Amino acid sequence: MILEGRKGRIERNYPLSKLTTWKIGGPAEYVYWPETPAELIGISREAKLQGLRLWLFGRGSNLLVSDQGLPGVTLVTTNLKELAWSIGLPSEIGNDLDGGSVRLRVGAGYSLAKLAQEAGERGLSGLEFARGIPGTVGGAIIMNAGAHGQEIGERVVWVKALVDGELRELTASECNFGYRESSLKDKAWVLEAELELFPGEREEILLRMQENLRKRAATQPLEWPNAGSVFRNPPGDFAARLIEEAGWKGKSCGAAKVSEKHSNFIINTGGARAADVLFLIRAIRADVYERFGIELQPEIQYLGTELEARL
Repeated sequence: MILEGRKGRIERNYPLSKLTTWKIGGPAEYVYWPETPAELIGISREAKLQGLRLWLFGRGSNLLVSDQGLPGVTLVTTNLKELAWSIGLPSEIGNDLDGGSVRLRVGAGYSLAKLAQEAGERGLSGLEFARGIPGTVGGAIIMNAGAHGQEIGERVVWVKALVDGELRELTASECNFGYRESSLKDKAWVLEAELELFPGEREEILLRMQENLRKRAATQPLEWPNAGSVFRNPPGDFAARLIEEAGWKGKSCGAAKVSEKHSNFIINTGGARAADVLFLIRAIRADVYERFGIELQPEIQYLGTELEARL
């Protein structure tokens, strides 16, 4: 077996519901937590030679996983969390930079929210928007995660990624960042990245992050398992407005429910299945298109082998 003799945690028939923020997903044949980028690269290349299916997870914050689970090996990047600041001590920030920028190198599995908090405590600005985003740095970069009018792609200098089995270093422009997308999506695995931040007033930065967290808690159903916004906002409009106008707020399928707090969130009220969520997604898309002529595009990603189960 491809996992024999490898360092790091290995589980068999592991419930993927434990690895997603939606708390949905059947069993994984195998789950492996590599501890270094080299281990992830090595297993990727061996799996390709053996024709073994691989799936990549971070914190599972924008994933809907099949009720049937996933065959092959599910790789979880959360142990790939090396972090190197270009300036180490908080006391040095502001004294030696003269208004210049600070660059940091961070592993794909590092928590984006944690990174934002740590940057703020060091008096570094640029990630205030990300304080409440529950994913990893790697996953955030692939989907160009954002909030409050800012996106992670604005902070990226370069990305080290596995592209078609080859290790490549890509500049931000080569990643082609767009609204909730990049050219990395479905083509590359991010291993690490360099981000650019800027010195600022520590207390002001932390205050902005606290305000962003307050707004998030007031407008989003954080008390329930969810995967964030289900649909992208269409140009010039809001998915939540369209869904609410179509009458879907509060409607359910099984234990999956369109949130009454924010209609672009589908929450798991306890024991929801992927099939329940898929039903709501498809029904909402069809209804919004019929009523308004707008085709909503999913922001989440579905993982499963069933040909019929697509968003």
